[in-house]
Amino acid sequence: MPLQPLLTRQLKRLGLDPEAGAPDAELWRELLRHVSRAYEEHDQERYLLERSQDLASHEMAALYATVRADRDLLDERVRERTEALHLSEGRLSSLLSLSADWIWEQDGELRFTYFSEGIETASGIAPSSLLGKQRMSLSAFEAPAEAVAAYEACIDERRPFRDFTYGITRPDGVRRYIRISGEPVFDDGGNFAGYRGVGRDVTQATIAEQKAHELARYDSLTGLPNRNMFLGELDRTIARARRLAASFAVCFIDLDRFKNINDTLGHGAGDELLRTMAARLRAAVRDSDLVARLGGDEFVVLLEGDPSAADLDTIGDKLLAAIGEPLSIQGCVFLVTGSIGIGLYPRDGEDAATLLKHADAAMYLAKDKGKNNVQFYTSELADLAARQFEVETALRMALSRGELLLHFQPKIDIASGRMVGAEALVRWAHPTRGLVPPDEFIPLAEERGLIVPIGRWVIQAACRQIRDWRLAGFVAPPVAVNLSARQFASDSLVDDLVDALALYGIAPVELEVELTESVLMADPERANEVLQQLHAMGVRIAIDDFGTGYSSLSYLKRFPAQTVKIDRSFIRGLPSDQDDTAITQAVIAMAHSLGLGVVAEGVETVEQLELLRRLGCDQAQGYLLGRPVQARDLAARLSLDPTAATRVA
Repeated sequence: MPLQPLLTRQLKRLGLDPEAGAPDAELWRELLRHVSRAYEEHDQERYLLERSQDLASHEMAALYATVRADRDLLDERVRERTEALHLSEGRLSSLLSLSADWIWEQDGELRFTYFSEGIETASGIAPSSLLGKQRMSLSAFEAPAEAVAAYEACIDERRPFRDFTYGITRPDGVRRYIRISGEPVFDDGGNFAGYRGVGRDVTQATIAEQKAHELARYDSLTGLPNRNMFLGELDRTIARARRLAASFAVCFIDLDRFKNINDTLGHGAGDELLRTMAARLRAAVRDSDLVARLGGDEFVVLLEGDPSAADLDTIGDKLLAAIGEPLSIQGCVFLVTGSIGIGLYPRDGEDAATLLKHADAAMYLAKDKGKNNVQFYTSELADLAARQFEVETALRMALSRGELLLHFQPKIDIASGRMVGAEALVRWAHPTRGLVPPDEFIPLAEERGLIVPIGRWVIQAACRQIRDWRLAGFVAPPVAVNLSARQFASDSLVDDLVDALALYGIAPVELEVELTESVLMADPERANEVLQQLHAMGVRIAIDDFGTGYSSLSYLKRFPAQTVKIDRSFIRGLPSDQDDTAITQAVIAMAHSLGLGVVAEGVETVEQLELLRRLGCDQAQGYLLGRPVQARDLAARLSLDPTAATRVA
């Protein structure tokens, strides 16, 4: 029987022929050893194979378990991330539905591909009507030209843009303002793929900003351009006129006696008057002319077009006529006038400040010439302004340099002839001009706001002089000081008086304040409040220049005054002028009926003094009784004996 080829080969290798007879025993045993070894090797190989398969099986199982665990973890993470994404999308969707903001996207052709819902609420336009369409045309952008140009440049250059704001009118006619921001999108190859961005309804903020801008440029009471807007327009007009070699005019307008109406009928009536005048001025000039309110009762008109002097005269008269039309306020009819000053560019000033200052100076000239007229700026006004500026500059230095001094004019008791008081009058000892008369610097100090520190100095100097007289052993008379309108309106007045009295140890009764009727009636309520404070302190109060203002019993009774001073304009006509005599007699009788003392100012003749004595006037002052003199000269009339009297020489 045939043998397995491998076995046959092995037998032949041992020298045994499978076809021959029985083999040699030793060879047989060798054969068996080979066969046994072959089986052992086979068993070893099978064991190793099975072991290898077993190990591989375990490794595959472990690997599978690991892979499955990783897959399960990955699946969990995917679920978590998916849930978080859904939650985030829900939040974003919720926020977008509640917010005024919306999201938009465009493709590479700038066609809209996506809008969130907010756009319909803001614009009234359904997103579906915009999808697939390109961005809106420039005509839809109601925005400043420079803002549109900047936005267009960003789009053309594929750059981000921020906060482009434009106005739209919704289909329902409602005006809205939109603000958008966007940034370009590029694909992996760097190719432009469109824009994505956000939009927002900014209507309320934009309207508020426009309102604030309007308030910054326009007067809230009259609706006219305010000072800031006018000055800006004046600068632009000057630049234009300089470039074209043209001229124009500025009319500075001030309403006469506006304060009387404002104080008498209240601020509501004053506001109505200003609104009416603003409308009248606007109607009196061309549409191309600019009318502005600078503040208070001051208006200004800018007239372009190379106006001639005749044209300006005509325009000025037209403005005065418009102002002067009868005006009914709170059932009362008023006739208000105006004073107008005109400055011409470039003759009267080549910059805004100079031109306006010169027009203002011309307006003050119109007031000085009786009001209700028109005046041009002239070389004489320029000289006057220069002199006033020089005086103002020197006056500002006068306080610090100690150039101010007091002169004292005696007040005489008419019945006894004794000096019973003195009025302190400020003088300016200029280093080069000598003694400057009060009428040359007091009005200027009042106008330029210097009168308050000067008045404070006068109060202190008067108190100091009372103390010095007393230290020298004299009987110091009560001293009167004049209070100007600005000083009386100052919040520091009462404190200034208290400080000066305390500093020099002066009793309030030794000091008297004199105020004119016009000062008191500028603000009667505040005047009464301040005078009550002074009266409570013990300071005496005199009403100066009586008879030239209101001369009303009602306010004399109302204000806590002790003395009335008859203005010198009435004393001058005594005793020959019957009207002046009657007025003087009436004032004395009226004051005495209210328990007030009477002082006559400007007494210069014996006849005047004698008539005042017969009329029962209490005191007098004037050149007949004593000129204003320095403190050392007045001391000669003071007595060292408290019981002695200083009599009229």
